[in-house]
Amino acid sequence: MKKLKVLCMVLVLSLLSGCGSSGNVTESSTDGKMKWKLAHIRPEGTRTDDSARWLSEQLSEKTDGRIEIEIYPNSELGDYAVVQERIGLGDVELQLASVGYNVDRTLAVQVAPYIVTDWDIAKELYNIEDGLIANYVADRLEQQNIKLLAVYPQYFGAVVLAKEPADPYNPDAAKGLKIRVPSSKSWDELGRGLGFQTTPLPSSEIFTSIQTGVVDGAIGAGTEGYYTQYKELINYVMPIKTHFECHWLYMNKDLYDGLSDKDRSALDELAKELEAAAFKQAEEEDVKYDQLFKDEGTTVYGFTDEQIEVYSNKIRSEVWPELEKEFGKEIFDQIKDAIGYK
Repeated sequence: MKKLKVLCMVLVLSLLSGCGSSGNVTESSTDGKMKWKLAHIRPEGTRTDDSARWLSEQLSEKTDGRIEIEIYPNSELGDYAVVQERIGLGDVELQLASVGYNVDRTLAVQVAPYIVTDWDIAKELYNIEDGLIANYVADRLEQQNIKLLAVYPQYFGAVVLAKEPADPYNPDAAKGLKIRVPSSKSWDELGRGLGFQTTPLPSSEIFTSIQTGVVDGAIGAGTEGYYTQYKELINYVMPIKTHFECHWLYMNKDLYDGLSDKDRSALDELAKELEAAAFKQAEEEDVKYDQLFKDEGTTVYGFTDEQIEVYSNKIRSEVWPELEKEFGKEIFDQIKDAIGYK
């Protein structure tokens, strides 16, 4: 019923806009001017916002002003999953954000725990050219009439806590704390596999829940997000690379297919540049927020690659079999082959 309501809302918005994807395609087939909407989920002035504005400026320049992109930051057009559906219908042209799972639950595999734990493997599996995960996401989005243009890496995940965990370097130890997890089987299995009790909560309830002691910490994001939103509540950070988080640049496929060869080539090249720059920036930021937490007096546990590998092996052996039931054994077999995991 909830999904039906969302779909009805999207259809109404599409009708009110006066044009579906077919209208965009007709316009894109000519040399006439086009004005596109690009939504993203970060505030103005963030790295994501800067990248979106760079793309807008560069595409306008390369098309002699024929294509203009208007930026809508900070989820101004609504929840990213709803905007994703609107993109499939042609009501919104582009988005730089997470990929929603409302329509296709298998898309959640791209944030499955411990697929990758270092930047070299992340670039190998998540690049737009031949990356296994990126290609999987592209294929699934195409079934929603969405064209994936670029991968936009953000961070490796961490656990943040208000209270001290028991034996933090031992993945088999019960940590004696309860943490918030996103509301999905994947996250719940991960949290319990790491030795925590778990409580599924939406991100909007994290601050109050930690503040009031409903939970002792949280999982599901990286230190960047936790620092900017909850730093005054956090006393301990476990940067154990729980998952690899990406945003994705994608657009209406009919619109993309209807572009002239020249415009499509310009857009493709800019998307590649945006992705390359994002990988470089994200890797540089990898330890930035750990240090900012330290500057606040927060205890940030230092994990070696070997210690993180112990955590990852435990989750891969205990949690992945459960996730295979949800996402399919085929994609996990491909992931295992790609990372050399037996």
